[in-house]
Amino acid sequence: MEHQAAQTIARVDLNQWLERLMEGSEVIAPTAGPGGDEIFTTLSSPDQLLWDFENPLHPPKHFMLPQTERLVSIRHENGHHQVTPVPDVVPRILFNLRSCDVKGMNFLHKMHASDLPDSAYLRRADKTTLVSLACVTPCPLGFCICCDAGPFLREGFDLQLTDLGERMLVEVGSEKGQALIQIADPLFQPATKEEYRQRLGLEEEARLGFEKETCHFGSAMRRISTGRVADDLWEAMGDWCQECGGCNFICPTCYCFSIQDLPEDEGWTRCRIWDSCQYPAFTLEASGHNPRERKGQRIWRRFFHKVSAQYYQRDGDVGCVGCGRCIKVCMGTTDMPAVVAAIRKGEWHG
Repeated sequence: MEHQAAQTIARVDLNQWLERLMEGSEVIAPTAGPGGDEIFTTLSSPDQLLWDFENPLHPPKHFMLPQTERLVSIRHENGHHQVTPVPDVVPRILFNLRSCDVKGMNFLHKMHASDLPDSAYLRRADKTTLVSLACVTPCPLGFCICCDAGPFLREGFDLQLTDLGERMLVEVGSEKGQALIQIADPLFQPATKEEYRQRLGLEEEARLGFEKETCHFGSAMRRISTGRVADDLWEAMGDWCQECGGCNFICPTCYCFSIQDLPEDEGWTRCRIWDSCQYPAFTLEASGHNPRERKGQRIWRRFFHKVSAQYYQRDGDVGCVGCGRCIKVCMGTTDMPAVVAAIRKGEWHG
């Protein structure tokens, strides 16, 4: 992106801009939650928003794909069942997302828009604008550079912000993003060549800040896609899995779900509810047969979906954005870097 396409806004004007945005949309951003933990929540004041923060443990995907999502209302009237969609068309702005989370949102959107498009998800996505905050300092556990998911992005965002100190550089990635600038147009001015050079310098410094060895997806992809991972290796890794489902729930690209009809008023509401492919009952069939009864089989399935060439060809990306959340949450060390290393080296040490 050339510097002519970028804008800047003074730091002292950011709250004024946010106030304008909050007048017409629900603005969701990282804030200090109970106990001081960073969480994504709806802003009631611009002062709540964090600019210097550790990426929240829970990604913002639950605003696009709620943990319990009401899909349709079912009522029995005059001998017939009436099915009515439950719309969610609230305009939302997800503000100060890290690059990995924007990449995760793009992954989910592509999945829900392909094959049989998911109208419930797409209606919500159509009303949502993504504003990313480029990472000038790599996360201690992050490996987004291995997944083409950061620390800066070239596409996929509506707006991308880069902190230059006294001013914030703003890159426009879509018409949605341009509309956010137009809301407070007098506060913005075109970026100078020097400001854009500063932004490029920050990106280069961030890239150099990663460790030399992070997560080698290419080698693991070749082995897993050609069946060169021994069954006993999957079983050894499966022994370490605690079946808690945490890896699924905090992953920006996971979307496993089940469907339940919950009683409501004089009928039911059909809900989509998060589920985990690591739960024994996830693939349990009505006959009682379970094609993935052993934990090793479920570990294999999870990482085949994430890393294999077959899914890479279908999705255009590996099913990981390198956010490092699975490293934090996994009690059994079957996180993405550990499993990829085991696949690549052909041995597991736990």
